[in-house]
Amino acid sequence: MHQIFNYNLYIFDCDGVILDSNALKVQAMKEALEALSFKSELVTECVTYFANNFGKSRFHHVTHFVNEILELRSEQKAEIEAKILSDFSNQCKELYLTASLTPGFLNLIQTLPGKKFVASGSEQSELRAVFKTRGLDKYFVDVFGSPTLKTQLLSNILQSQPDARALMIGDAVSDFDASQENNIDFICYVPYSNVPMRMQLLSKEHQFEVIEHWPQQVLMDN
Repeated sequence: MHQIFNYNLYIFDCDGVILDSNALKVQAMKEALEALSFKSELVTECVTYFANNFGKSRFHHVTHFVNEILELRSEQKAEIEAKILSDFSNQCKELYLTASLTPGFLNLIQTLPGKKFVASGSEQSELRAVFKTRGLDKYFVDVFGSPTLKTQLLSNILQSQPDARALMIGDAVSDFDASQENNIDFICYVPYSNVPMRMQLLSKEHQFEVIEHWPQQVLMDN
C-alpha cells in the first residue's frame, strides 16, 4: 500500500491538485492584465512571475505587479490593483465551475483515512462557494484560503488537530515551504504543476516524494 494512506490528517492544495485549474488561472490573469492595455512585455513578466510563484495569494501577486513590474504612477496603483483583482476574481468564479477534477481524485479522497482539509492560495469565500456548488465540500472538514498565508493556514489546522499524523499534498514551492515551516510531511503531485522541474529538484534535495498519478485503492460498497 502506498505511503499516502499512512496518515490520519490530509491538507490539500486546490489548484493543480484537486482541480486542473493552473493553466486556466494563468490565462485568466493574462487576460485581466491585457484588458488594461499594458505593454506586452510587462504582461509577460507579470504572468511569468504569477506562474512561477503559484500557491501564493492573488493579493500577493497583484501587489507585486503594481509595485515592482507595471509602470504605474503612485496615484494609479490602488485603482489598477482593484481592477485586476476584480477581473481575475470574476474569471475564477466561472472557471472553477467547469475545471476538471484531477484524474482519480474522487477515488483517492474517498479511500484516504482520517480527516481532510483544503489550504489554498485562492480566495477563501470564493473557494468555499465553488466547493459547495460542486458538492466537493462533503469530503473536507473545512476549506481555507487567502488572504491568510498558507503557512498560517496549516498552523491553524494543525492546532485544531493535536497529535495527528499530518501530510501536505501540493504542487508548488509555497506548498512545500508551508509543510516545512509546520514540520509535516509533504508529497508533490506534479502532473499539472507550473514548476515541475523545480519540484523535482527540490524533492532530491529534501527527500519528499513526487507522484505522477494518484495512488488508488478499491472502493468498497457500503
